[in-house]
Amino acid sequence: MSILCIGQAVYDLTFPINEPLKENQKYRISDRHECMGAPAANAAYLCGSWGVDTSLIARVGNDLFGQEIVRTLRTGNVDTSLIYFDKNQATSISSIIVNKQNGHRTIINAPMMEHVFPITWPKSSPTTLLIDGHELNASLVAMNKYPTAVSIMDAGTYKPELTTLIHAVDFLVCSEDFAYQATGIKIRLDQNEQLKEVFNQLHVLNSNKIVVTIGDQGCLWQDKEIIRHFPAFNVTPIDTTGAGDIFHGAFVYCINHKYSLEKTIAIASAASALTVTKIGGQTSIPTLEEVNFFLTSEK
Repeated sequence: MSILCIGQAVYDLTFPINEPLKENQKYRISDRHECMGAPAANAAYLCGSWGVDTSLIARVGNDLFGQEIVRTLRTGNVDTSLIYFDKNQATSISSIIVNKQNGHRTIINAPMMEHVFPITWPKSSPTTLLIDGHELNASLVAMNKYPTAVSIMDAGTYKPELTTLIHAVDFLVCSEDFAYQATGIKIRLDQNEQLKEVFNQLHVLNSNKIVVTIGDQGCLWQDKEIIRHFPAFNVTPIDTTGAGDIFHGAFVYCINHKYSLEKTIAIASAASALTVTKIGGQTSIPTLEEVNFFLTSEK
């Protein structure tokens, strides 16, 4: 069994502060944090470090940030031979402001411009695909190239140009923002008929399995006609950066192991909960042993 992740790789610069930002003010930060980030890259790192044969198709610049991303991925046992070094662009970077009072973060992202690039494919066909909506051409080609692989989409933002991908994947694992952008309906857990309508409209976009993550409220999925809710674990957030990435990474790991959807969501939720208790995205990814211990202690 193997996993192929396709999408974005970013270098994160995180700056924790003790108050909301104000314009025309200067903030001196003594405990800045740096690490790799982005949905596909973080998910690949989790799956590789959890012991699955994992590859990543992504682009980085031929610069220090790109080199550091590749070095980090290798420490997570990710096959980096598929990563394309773009000589004409700088590596994507994000400046992340974390409010230390509540763990909430504001992200300023400077991404690489997308374009078609030469794709190197893994030596053996993957059994599971994760796509994050970036690198659209590579994602579409992969979906056609590996039709028997189980496909999962990390859908953070609804973009009409991604409709073909959204329609085709086996699991659409989307954010609350995506659900609202696609349906115009705000999610309220106490409005069951409204929740059913959200899923009805999302199923117009994707007729397969749909999971909606709702931040510190947990996540939702549909079991036949019933909308199921898995509450978030009660932890004290330090930095919510990467929580969704790690949820999706653990989700892919579990689906690759053919776990039930309910067990998959429990493990992914636990991994995400542990992540927000530390600073950074990739550097806060828990080990599989830590997740299992956490789940045992929560019973």
